[in-house]
Amino acid sequence: MLSESQAVETSSLNSVVDFTSSNPDSRSFIGSQIDHAFLILLVLLAIFLSKRQIGPWPTQWILELICIYLGLRYLYWRAFYTLNTQDTFSVSVSIILYLAEIYGFVAVLLFYFQVFKPTNPTADPPKEAELPTVDIFVTIYDESLDILYRTLVACVAIDYPTNRKSIYVLDDGHQEEVKRLAEQLGCNYLSRATNENAKAGNLNHGLACSSGDYVLILDCDHVPVQTFLKETIGFFKDPKVAFVQTPHVFYNPDVFQRNLRLEREIANEQELFFRVIQPGRDNDNASFYAGSGGIFRRSALTAINGFQVKTLTEDLHTSMELHSKGYRSVYLNKNLAAGLAPESYRSYLKQRQRWTRGGVQVFLLDNPLFKRGLTFMQRIHYFASIFYFFNGWPRLIYLAAPLVYLLLNRPPVVANFYVLLAYYLSYFITSLIASNRINQGFRNPFWSDVYETVMCFSVSWTALATLLSPEKIIFHVTPKGLRFENTRLDWSNVVPHMLLSALLIIGIGVGWYGLWHHELNRDAVLLSTFWAIYNLLILVSAIVVARERHQMRSWPRLSRKIACELSFDHQTLSGETSDLSETGMSLTLDRPELLPPLVKVRLTSEFGERTEINGEIVRNDSLPSEHAKIGIRFLDVSDAQHQSLIRQMYSSPNSWEPVQRDPSTTWRSFTYVATSSLRTFVKEKTLRRFSPRLQKQMVCELISGQRVYKGITENVSSTGLSIRLMTDGILSNEVTIQFYQDDRVVFSVRGEIIRHTKVKDEEVLYGIRFLEPKGLELSSLV
Repeated sequence: MLSESQAVETSSLNSVVDFTSSNPDSRSFIGSQIDHAFLILLVLLAIFLSKRQIGPWPTQWILELICIYLGLRYLYWRAFYTLNTQDTFSVSVSIILYLAEIYGFVAVLLFYFQVFKPTNPTADPPKEAELPTVDIFVTIYDESLDILYRTLVACVAIDYPTNRKSIYVLDDGHQEEVKRLAEQLGCNYLSRATNENAKAGNLNHGLACSSGDYVLILDCDHVPVQTFLKETIGFFKDPKVAFVQTPHVFYNPDVFQRNLRLEREIANEQELFFRVIQPGRDNDNASFYAGSGGIFRRSALTAINGFQVKTLTEDLHTSMELHSKGYRSVYLNKNLAAGLAPESYRSYLKQRQRWTRGGVQVFLLDNPLFKRGLTFMQRIHYFASIFYFFNGWPRLIYLAAPLVYLLLNRPPVVANFYVLLAYYLSYFITSLIASNRINQGFRNPFWSDVYETVMCFSVSWTALATLLSPEKIIFHVTPKGLRFENTRLDWSNVVPHMLLSALLIIGIGVGWYGLWHHELNRDAVLLSTFWAIYNLLILVSAIVVARERHQMRSWPRLSRKIACELSFDHQTLSGETSDLSETGMSLTLDRPELLPPLVKVRLTSEFGERTEINGEIVRNDSLPSEHAKIGIRFLDVSDAQHQSLIRQMYSSPNSWEPVQRDPSTTWRSFTYVATSSLRTFVKEKTLRRFSPRLQKQMVCELISGQRVYKGITENVSSTGLSIRLMTDGILSNEVTIQFYQDDRVVFSVRGEIIRHTKVKDEEVLYGIRFLEPKGLELSSLV
């Protein structure tokens, strides 16, 4: 599991823009001009710190203190001066909204607490003779063999003595083809008669059937680099270390990046948890196992009777049990494996519902606040993990709150317009500044609102159902390897979002109708409308995320820079790959080249892996930089070549270097959210040339029927050329082009005119496609 968590940040409060009615008495709380000046001073200090670097952590701590002070100040004012006590309904609504704001503030406090002081541990591996035995568990239920295949190939390639490494495929799907694949790759196959206790039970069965000193656990889609064990095993020199957890990296875009077409603009939704929160928790020995990519000391697991089976979040629960027994954990913030993020809206919701049920179960059945053996800091960290799973309810309150005034004329907040701005905006601005600093570009402003809105209906229901029946175990595996042949909307999961959007639109209309007839307060209607429009933008983004885009690729294509050679006709060209998949690649050459349809490809990795394979040119295009982009489809790939390609793609220790992103400005992030419904409907254009156009001027002759015209080429390729002729005559469609050297024809080719454009006077530019495969012979002339 991956309690992304705790990754609640200030934007959970940022959506709280309160409606108001005019109540001049509330202005009295502001008091003197000194209070105004102090408020402005704090905001200016926050802005100053955002532009300066006093030191990363002192700056962050000062910003956090400013936000906490302004948040407490705002909540105090809200509690004593803004609650609507007009009648029972108004009081109830007002208190519910206030409680949602308190939840948001506490969530932010817990977030600040978790990221207070991150760690960056390192350890040297033991000497070769001292390396312990390690069992690698790869769990699978019903995922595809293609996904399992690349993980097992990478596991076999892990750089570790073969007599001290054993690979086990733990199959809870009882698939005969999984057994055959495991045996084919030299791995042990384990299955059990029942699926009792789901993944935790599967892992415990693996423990009972193996004997290694340490156990590395990988989901079937989680592909390790070759140095995984040697970079983690050294931490176990400390006998109190029970497990080492590494980040989850994903080699596919998540559902938000893909469906909103923001792969390059926003980070993966889980990055904040793995890059900011887990390192912060590690400082207090509270980082936890995230379901995959963790290595355990077997004796520590034995001491707690294996993986915990009472809750669905066996990862978090097992970590907490180990910590309560006095064991240590280590979070190594280095990318050593990569997996698949949920590929569909439905898969994403299923995953979050499972985490929510498990988190609420831990809260009810083994609450960390009362668990013996945990330190005070560990109690707070684990409580923060669980607290996050109740975020659905306050998010629903924020989304629906504008309707209380717009439709029912009951203001949940009674305050003077300017006083409200003074209290709220000061807190809002400093929260955004602190958020930008703390999140390090891994979570842009406003995106937490989108993430929480997407799942708020489903996780709210799951949390309620779990509260009513906490011991019920319902384990749903997150589907992996999904493909969408056509673009489609997941209607069933966004009906609640659509209904609430419709109510907000109706509410805005009713509110302005009341304002037109002088029945409602102007300031209250304006603020309620602003809040409703913001909520509509968030809801529309959540709905658009459910519009699954057609996936053109069937195989993952990864950005990889690997030395490459192309061989053909006794020639060899050198270049570097720009991306690579198990079925093809893209190559960058220093200059455009005319290439034959078939070539031999040779890849040489930084760690010595060599792959030779036949390929077909499917793209050959020149770039503005005067380089050439070559697309190649691999042909007749053998099993040995397939495995070599997988190692080229996944096994390099530097395969998953963190992507450096510039923190998005608040305005740019808001623009991404606001335009999400537009960008997803923009038609995607794919332009590919099968031969580069080389800019080359050569004198030639064009023969049309019985007439001969002298011309000058403007550009040529292996499939055609462009010629400038001084003629306004009518040419036949089929022509012959001839080039001369020393008064003799050195190249002749038949072609057809596919376009002509008048440039000036009698000068015409003709585009000609070759009618015979002689284009490559032009290379001797070009």
